[in-house]
Amino acid sequence: MASAILLLVALFAQFPRAFPQPQPDSPIRLTLRLTDGRLQFRPGEIIPIELEFSSATPKRFTVDGATGDRSGRLTIDDFVIDRIDDVSDPMLDYFGSIGGYIGGGLRGMGALGEKPFTVKLELNEWFRFDKPGWYTLAVKSRRVTDESVTPHAVVAVASNTVTFEILPRDATWEASELESARRLIDAKQPPVGARGGCRMMRFLGTEAAAMEMIRRYGADTDQGCDFDYMAGLFSAANRAAVVRAMEGGLNAADQPVTGSYLRTLSTLSVYLQHPEFRPAQTRETKGRLIAGGELSRRTDLMDAAMSVYGDILTAAMLDKTDRARAITLAEAQALAQRQPSARSAASRDQLAAAFLDLPVKRQTNLLEYQWRTLAGPAMLPALRRLIAAAPTDAPSAADLALRRLAQLAPDEARPLILREIHNPRRGATLKTLGSLRDAELPDLDDALAANFETSNSEIHAALVQRYATRKVAPRILASVDDKIGVMACRQQASILAYFLRVDEATGSTLLDRAMTSRATGCWRSLNEIAALRMTPVVQRRAIADLDNPDPDVVIAAIQTLGQHGSPAALEPLRMAFERWHTSWADRAAELAYSLAVERPNARQAMVEDAFRQAIGAGQRWLMRADDLRELQSLCVTSSCRQQIGYMIHDDDTRITLWSINDSEESNIELAQYRFSSIKALEQMLARYPRGTAFVVQRTNQAGDVTAAISGLLKIAAAYGLSIKEP
Repeated sequence: MASAILLLVALFAQFPRAFPQPQPDSPIRLTLRLTDGRLQFRPGEIIPIELEFSSATPKRFTVDGATGDRSGRLTIDDFVIDRIDDVSDPMLDYFGSIGGYIGGGLRGMGALGEKPFTVKLELNEWFRFDKPGWYTLAVKSRRVTDESVTPHAVVAVASNTVTFEILPRDATWEASELESARRLIDAKQPPVGARGGCRMMRFLGTEAAAMEMIRRYGADTDQGCDFDYMAGLFSAANRAAVVRAMEGGLNAADQPVTGSYLRTLSTLSVYLQHPEFRPAQTRETKGRLIAGGELSRRTDLMDAAMSVYGDILTAAMLDKTDRARAITLAEAQALAQRQPSARSAASRDQLAAAFLDLPVKRQTNLLEYQWRTLAGPAMLPALRRLIAAAPTDAPSAADLALRRLAQLAPDEARPLILREIHNPRRGATLKTLGSLRDAELPDLDDALAANFETSNSEIHAALVQRYATRKVAPRILASVDDKIGVMACRQQASILAYFLRVDEATGSTLLDRAMTSRATGCWRSLNEIAALRMTPVVQRRAIADLDNPDPDVVIAAIQTLGQHGSPAALEPLRMAFERWHTSWADRAAELAYSLAVERPNARQAMVEDAFRQAIGAGQRWLMRADDLRELQSLCVTSSCRQQIGYMIHDDDTRITLWSINDSEESNIELAQYRFSSIKALEQMLARYPRGTAFVVQRTNQAGDVTAAISGLLKIAAAYGLSIKEP
């Protein structure tokens, strides 16, 4: 014990300026502690730490409580370790292999005052401790914001120091820890529970843990573990053994091979062959987020490795088990979507044959989000089997299968959809059951009304809105007349949309009652009603609400007009924004949102942003660069001016095809506009002057868009426009 104390004294003497010093007069205190007060850890054991922020000054400071980031590492805390040369950064090679990163993600915020705010982290995210001995740690954090000033200011805060000991390696403990991790994952608890085991494996750092992660990589995707497996393999000490084992997995019968698996193997293999590409582990790089290393610029080497491993995998496909082959084919087909070929078409048919061997979550994901990768007659047997099976929790595979069957074989699907409309099963959706071309279904009136009378459920109300005729309006009115204003919002929106369709006078009366009721929050749902049935009644209501004193009512009205209004709605929107500007000019400080400081008018900033989006990006009118600059002049806050600045494109004739999928599931960009279908893009193109020349650009993610471009050429010709590829 005495020797340990002497070592600590020596360390403090050696690094007198290594640690940030807390400011004694700071209104914020940051206390760093080891969770549960533990001081000793094994190499590879998770080291949980807590950052506790406190302040005696109430209603001024907020704390960012983020514990994760889409980039893979938070950058708002700087960790300072005395023995920095004795630790390594487990993620440095990974960040060096990517050209950039995307930040953001879900995070909680806390206001300091009566209670401290604590953030819990795991130090292993930033450092790996392989050498035994005592270490001293401190943190400098940029999580705190002073919200008493405008604009809000980030306040850097330094913590105290803590010391802990890394014990020598213990093979018995490591084996026990790996077994505990296996049990946690295999218990098939919700993803948070499973990820605890995944993270134990990731940080353990033993060769046995690396082999276990390889075996599970791709097989545990539904449990959310693949990122941890990837990170653990990047940090494995014996990289050559990892690469050999992953190469063996390509041929292993029971090993699913995902796109992530292939990319990780390719990256590690290139690093192994070219160690000079590895970022240097230095005091300046450890624990930081430094992307864009040498390997990120060598796409030729990465593409070559991916190609070699892809060929090996293709040759091994027939020898894989049904489940492993199905998962591998699903991943391969998603990758092939970007570069379609005869081989990808054959792979699509193979995937269709193996589709039912996929885990249910994989099936629903493919049917809902990646249908284009497998759509074709070969999928019909699988779709029929899924439709005949008992429905599962939403999203229902049976419902999705019926939707896709309707696209492949509409005549076969029609009686099945009619049967579902008559008696919807659990998991049924309007997107599927509402897909028939019929405007109404008179033969099902009685069933639609009876279902709704028995159960005012969301799907029953939606089907009344979609298909019921005026004949059953008295029955529906009798069922809801005393409930308007207190119903669940989606059901109420459906019923209001139904009456606006079949009996506008009654619909108008019910709409007024619903919008004036404050029994629920449904008075904010005008936009939801408009999405189902936009009528002159709804537009008049929205225009009238633009001058409502309640900002939430105004926001709902603006969004309704911006997303669903006719071209005639533009002028009322513009005039309302001018009136709003007159009221709030020179009062920007009042509009700054604060979790800590009470600002009753902060909601008006959301009104401003709603005006910006509705007028600037509404798809029922064309706003070009000069129009947007005029709109920008009405902004009160700097954020609004900045966002409109991003929207301004002096060259607003470039069309980017990000993806072309089902009629309402595409992703197309033109200037500040985003479209979900070619039809919506056509409506905007029609607003450009004749003679306008456009350039259409396809992205790597778009896949085969030849047919879409051919269609755009015809559309352009019809409106006197021209479109060409660069």
